[in-house]
Amino acid sequence: MKTLLQRGKEVQEQINILGDDGVPVDYHETFWKSEVIDFVILQQDAFDKIDSVCPIERQKYMLDLVMDICRHDYDFDNFINVSEYFRRVINLCRQMNYSEFHSEQFEQHEANLKALLKEKQIAE
Repeated sequence: MKTLLQRGKEVQEQINILGDDGVPVDYHETFWKSEVIDFVILQQDAFDKIDSVCPIERQKYMLDLVMDICRHDYDFDNFINVSEYFRRVINLCRQMNYSEFHSEQFEQHEANLKALLKEKQIAE
């Protein structure tokens, strides 16, 4: 995870210097995977009663989920598709963070996330 976060920062610098079109699509994928880690795992909403306190079981579950997302390769045509897709992934994961663990709402967001992931993941 730490390596992916560091690589994401390096890629962000390259994108800033060379522009979105100046780097390969897989660089954008690396950057957005690091953003998933940042937004879903590292950032916490202190004003939300559920997200402000996270039991270790939930932390492990979400970490495993995010790492699984980051381990997969995805099929994108261009950098715009990458950013739009991972913004949707981040949004669903954040909604999971705001839902009671294993509640009906949590499981609905998780089902939506899994469906979204299947859209672009390259089968291994």
